[in-house]
Amino acid sequence: MKKTIKQLFTLLFTLMVVITASINVKADNEIVKEDTYYIPYYPKVKAFKIPPEPVSSSYDQKIVALGISNKSIATISSKKNSDGQYVVYLAPKKTGSVNISYDVGGVTHQQKIIVKKYQNPYSKVTINGKNITKQFKKTNVAVVSYKKYKNKKVTIKYKMKKNFGQSHTDYCYKGKISKCIGSFVYKASVKKPKKNATVEASIFNGYDETVNQYSVVIFK
Repeated sequence: MKKTIKQLFTLLFTLMVVITASINVKADNEIVKEDTYYIPYYPKVKAFKIPPEPVSSSYDQKIVALGISNKSIATISSKKNSDGQYVVYLAPKKTGSVNISYDVGGVTHQQKIIVKKYQNPYSKVTINGKNITKQFKKTNVAVVSYKKYKNKKVTIKYKMKKNFGQSHTDYCYKGKISKCIGSFVYKASVKKPKKNATVEASIFNGYDETVNQYSVVIFK
């Protein structure tokens, strides 16, 4: 009888240890549901490679266990940004919605991403008086001749469609900002642009605040 009671006690103690361990694992593997994130899909342009869109916060710890529900809509990746922190990036292939997940420091993050159609924000864009508006009709990149504007002062004028705005503009070279042109600027000036340099503008849409875009003028 004593032997049976001892065996029963051992069994109950073992079960308690297993249950406690399970509870601890669940506590460690916390799940955080992030807010739905909206990004635009830009049709590709041969002259300019559109980088993946950052869709997460910046983390000091490495991001692991990346998952995405539909790879035909987008691909997911993670790398360090310019500040040396880890970020999740999404490269859209077409419009649609996907669910993503990733782990940071034992915490699982889940998020819905909606890829929306690009909208042309401009009614008119000119570079030194030449109208280049039609290049923004289908995508966010306009390609202009570097030879034509080499060693010249270049002025780009933007006229927005109703309820669109341009919150910031930068002159960039080799993926880095060479000159901060300014906030809410609709006239961007650059002295002697370099080959493959870009003028990049951040766009906001008053009709749909869920998604922001950017535009690029590249000297090719």
